[in-house]
This record gives sequence, C-alpha cells and structure tokens, in this order.
Amino acid sequence: MIKHILVPTDGSAQANVGVDYAVAAAKRLGAVVHGLYVVDSKLLEGPYLRDISASLGQEPYVNHQGKLELILEERGKVALGQVETACKEAGVECKTELRAGMVVNTIVEASELCDIIIMGRAGEHAEWLDSVLGSTTESVARRSHQPLIVTQTAEAKFGKVLAAYDGSDHAKSALRLAADVVQEWDAELVILSAGSSATDAVQDEARSYIEPHNLKVELLRDDREAGKAVIEVAKDVGADIVFIGAYGHNIIRERILGSTTTYILNNSPAPVLLVR
Repeated sequence: MIKHILVPTDGSAQANVGVDYAVAAAKRLGAVVHGLYVVDSKLLEGPYLRDISASLGQEPYVNHQGKLELILEERGKVALGQVETACKEAGVECKTELRAGMVVNTIVEASELCDIIIMGRAGEHAEWLDSVLGSTTESVARRSHQPLIVTQTAEAKFGKVLAAYDGSDHAKSALRLAADVVQEWDAELVILSAGSSATDAVQDEARSYIEPHNLKVELLRDDREAGKAVIEVAKDVGADIVFIGAYGHNIIRERILGSTTTYILNNSPAPVLLVR
C-alpha cells in the first residue's frame, strides 16, 4: 500500500524526528525512503542580500549570494547524509535529492510519485508552534494531495488507530485509509465523532462503512469541541496515530476562528496523519 515515503529535511532536530519515524515506518512496510532537501530560493533572493557594498565596504551582492548558496548546499548534503546513514543502519532502501526552489512548492512536486509525506514536529513546547506549522507544514498539508504524517516521536507504531469522523469528504478519505491500515496490520480502530458533527447520522454512516471490513472497532461520541475532543480521546485510548481530514473549513474562517487541524497538530499526544 505504502511503498514510497517522502521525508523533507533541513537537518534540524525537529526534521530528524521525521526522518527517524519515516525510516522506522519504511522498515515495517518494506518501503523506500526519499530524502529531500530544498535550497530555499527566497533566501537567495531576499531583500537583506541587496547590494549595500557602497555604504558598508562589503563585497557585491552577487558574491554574497553565491557564498550563501554554497553554504546552503553544503548543509543540504549534510542533512541528506543523515538520512542515508539512518536508512543504512536500518537496512532500508534510500534515495536522496537536493533541489533548489520554493520550499513548499518543491515538497509538493516531489510528493507526486510518493505515497505519503512524513514531517517532524517538535515534542517539547509544541503549544508554541503555531507560526512554524503555519509556514511550512501547514502549507504542505493544504496543498499536497498525498497523505501527510506530522510526528513528534521517532517510533512508528500502529497498534491503535484513532480516526476522527465528521462526515466531510476529507474525513471519509481519512476513514478509508485508516480502515486499510488497521486491516493490513491487524490493529484496533477507534472512530470518534465530536462537536457539532457528533450526530446519530454521522455515526451511522461511519458504522455502515466499517462493518463489512470485520475490524476491531469502537465508535465513540464526544460533545466537546472537535479539536479538544480528539486530543483528550487520543490520550484516553492510548492512540498510536490519529487520522484526520485536513482542513475542513475555508481558509478565511480558519484565520478568524482558528483551525481545528492546526490545534490537533500542535497538541496531539500521537503522530497525526492528515488526509485530503
């Protein structure tokens, strides 16, 4: 089912959590890890690199640009070397690539022939990460058609899967993928309907889809706001991973009222798999 895993990296500790998780998942799935480092073109063209040599006695802008590009490329080689080392130690097939371009665009393009994207999320102080998720991870989640796992742990486990279900198209896609994973790995599935979508009709719809799969399944209903309910239920049931549909409302409403998806990404005790 999942044979090609894309893991973007910048060599940071947060990114390396995603690398380790991707390697662990690939080992279990017999998949290939595709490591990607993007030399951010915005850093090479930013206004802070404009030529101010006349006033500062510095080298021309073009020289600074060339040096910065070399530095970023060397960082990329080091970061991708870490991916290769982790794969080699685990006995996992690995392919790496260094590209230049807009970071989010490049990640999305590279994911087109991969089955899933995995990105790390810092575990400590995760409640402060809204701005980080808003810049790269959230943008990838909004734009990619591939599933995305955001993880704060390097350990890839799928013994108990929590799927949040509200009847939306994205939630239906998440439920289908969760059912496939649970069936393939003989795991347990918990389906949660929460907040305003915790209705009999929504639960009946989920039950009707799941019943023919003959899975170990538990259906839960929670009247709390959806984001908080997902977090608390994930803790209560000991979920190893949480499946959710990515970004159910329009972007204007999310910017004003806040995004349930981003809240779950920042606060989930388990890795989150986003499905569009």
